[in-house]
Amino acid sequence: MLVKDIIVLACDFTENEELGKAIEENASLSDKESKEVEKFVKCFNLVSNEVASEFVPIKKVEQFEVDNGKILFSNFSATPYKILYVKNSLGRKVRFKVFQDHIFALCKKAIVAYSTLPSPLSLDGSFDSFLPERIYAYGVAREYLFMQGKFDDADIFEERFKNSLEYICRQTPHARLPRRRWI
Repeated sequence: MLVKDIIVLACDFTENEELGKAIEENASLSDKESKEVEKFVKCFNLVSNEVASEFVPIKKVEQFEVDNGKILFSNFSATPYKILYVKNSLGRKVRFKVFQDHIFALCKKAIVAYSTLPSPLSLDGSFDSFLPERIYAYGVAREYLFMQGKFDDADIFEERFKNSLEYICRQTPHARLPRRRWI
């Protein structure tokens, strides 16, 4: 999926059709248009982080040599958002404690499963997702409209975004919804 395609769709949702057309055609942009594109890209990265942290986590599993019970976060290939589990070399789960710069676990070799957030992307960036572009575009439109102070319009896209995600998450086994809480 291309970030550019999602932003073009979000431009249509937010009544910025001319900007969307200029992006689609790779036309040269004025300073004002470039600033608007930067806002849309920022909105996309916010939505991408929200989707990964709350709905469709990006999971990684890596193996580490443990030094004095410490597994440094600097040794991970991506920055961990949440540690899911730690297993020893025999595949048994091991108790662990998370600190600011490392994980403490009593084993010689560790297999660590964790979720991470996506790297920020630019307008020309691409990424893989089973979610349709439209859902991302709803989220981008929501964030953009919130930035513009158009809260009523943003609420409409908030509802579309959340409802679409709930529907997809019910249909797809590898997506999850956050648990509801009592108020």
